Amino acid sequence: MNSPLVSIIIPCYNAEAFLSTSIRSALNQTYQQREVVVIDDGSKDQSVEVLRSFGSSIRWETGPNRGGCAARNRGVELARGEIIQFLDADDWLYPSKLERQMSALIASPNTTPICDGELIDSGQIIQRLTAPQSCEDSFIPLLNGKLLTPSPLHRRSTLLQVGGFKESLPCSQERDLHLRLACHGWPLCRIAEPLFAVRRTSGSVSSSYERVLDQHLDIAYRAQQILVARNSWTEDKAHALAAFISRDARHYHKLGRSDKATHYFEAARAFHPSGGLDKAYGTLAQWAVRFISPITLERLLKFLR
Repeated sequence: MNSPLVSIIIPCYNAEAFLSTSIRSALNQTYQQREVVVIDDGSKDQSVEVLRSFGSSIRWETGPNRGGCAARNRGVELARGEIIQFLDADDWLYPSKLERQMSALIASPNTTPICDGELIDSGQIIQRLTAPQSCEDSFIPLLNGKLLTPSPLHRRSTLLQVGGFKESLPCSQERDLHLRLACHGWPLCRIAEPLFAVRRTSGSVSSSYERVLDQHLDIAYRAQQILVARNSWTEDKAHALAAFISRDARHYHKLGRSDKATHYFEAARAFHPSGGLDKAYGTLAQWAVRFISPITLERLLKFLR
């Protein structure tokens, strides 16, 4: 692998305030073998004028609004590079991101390089966004942690193999994609330094946590189906999926949605007889939930708080 082309794909919808910063961060990479592909998703602001201002330094197209996932998938279709970097229009890459990760990829060509990031609010770093640790089997680490869209460098062929982003999902698209990749075998190699920035914005599609939780059960079912079809459905993965859904049930209860919490606790038991409760609760609560239902326990915990 000798300096392969990296395609940086940026979906854009009404992002004129941030788009220039995102594109410049892609163009200013110290790794020179790169192209920038921007898919405007039917913006109604001046985003297209911003794209025109970059001339021939980027490739772009505009079309009707179909959502960010469709825009990313279209970018993959247009990409000339075998390596793909996704970047949202309100985020940016640090200058050495591609160089650092391509070096890791060349050194370990059978892994996917990932990295940490930083959450930015009003120009200030407010949180380190830590990626999962390096691992051969990434399914359980990705269930227990979070890998943001700009972190990995993907192989275009692998994205096409798993069908890219699921376009019907309103949010949690990156978790769904990453878990499907993990189901097909996706070893990760983490660079433990922040190489991208995510801008905190209000009104994003994932800003409502309940909407995020609403997607997780279908994502879990989809992962289970793939694992079963590939003869990779194991006790550990069933247990981890159950715990993932039980943790979501607890979050639902905190949001005042005991109906959805009950549904998720029941669904978790369908994945594994334990319902993942031993992983979703601490030691004392694990003992208590042997005698009372998790919903009753949640009400008791809420009262004790």
